[in-house]
Amino acid sequence: MTPTPRAQVSPPETDGLFPIRTVASMTGVHPVTLRAWERRHGLIRPQRTPKGHRLYSTGDIDRIRQVLGLLEQGISIGQVGQLLDAPDPATLEDNPPARGPSAAWPDYHSRLTAAALQFDSHTLERVYADAMSVFPVQQVISQLLWPTHTVLGDQAGDSTLSAAAQAFFRGWARYTLGCRFRHELSHAQGPALVLAPFPEQGDTLEMDMLALLTATQGVRVLWLAGPITLDTLEATMNHVPARGLTLVGENRLSRELLTRGLPTWSGKIGSPVFAAGPSAHHHRRALTGAGLIPLERDPWQATRQLEKHLLTPQAD
Repeated sequence: MTPTPRAQVSPPETDGLFPIRTVASMTGVHPVTLRAWERRHGLIRPQRTPKGHRLYSTGDIDRIRQVLGLLEQGISIGQVGQLLDAPDPATLEDNPPARGPSAAWPDYHSRLTAAALQFDSHTLERVYADAMSVFPVQQVISQLLWPTHTVLGDQAGDSTLSAAAQAFFRGWARYTLGCRFRHELSHAQGPALVLAPFPEQGDTLEMDMLALLTATQGVRVLWLAGPITLDTLEATMNHVPARGLTLVGENRLSRELLTRGLPTWSGKIGSPVFAAGPSAHHHRRALTGAGLIPLERDPWQATRQLEKHLLTPQAD
């Protein structure tokens, strides 16, 4: 899905032109990616100040959003410019660009997985930086980091070394996404969302992904580190003006929690309570019966569900 602009941003501008940091906040596209779209692919052509700083017009911003939409459809970065610059869009109907999963993702995924299995942090950084120079962070997480994490998790039971590789990747990814999350959170001006692990569980990479993706949509994420109790969560929700609460977990939940703890507790929370991660996937029906709203397994799809609840008038 195309990243949603942050409605609350009131950017400084000069004669209708916007600096790159403001454009990044408005579109959800990292400055590194914006520069690569200009230098490597010629997709946008911002103006320059006398000191060389980029300034983007409203037309440039509209074009960036068009690029995002085409990438989301699976159109390769090399074909995006051709499609946008076609003098008559109707001429492309006879020879439409190929659609489907970008050909770049399998290669990125293979390289990232191999680097994790070899405990090679330098290659992890290079592959991640390469992907981020072409695609927005929403797609990098959904199409690269999350699938790699899932594959490594599936292999973790094969041997202690595989389990170590998963732990190595998780540590690298959590640090990397955490740095980006802090940056995004500093610009978020939308409604607040409390994010916490399920009781008796700790923080997970799924939490990092969901926190970052939600922050890119302008949501002010209030992160409660685990382990945490239901009473603590209730006290938090009674104290802070949050629009909702999301519980994330990677392990199966106890029968006691599903049948007694959560149903009683959720009735005391005056805001929507969402469930995410493998825990939500395993117990979807039981969590729904307990009054929670299970989210999609894919972190970006889960973010879009949260966005629908938190950023629309119906959520009030």
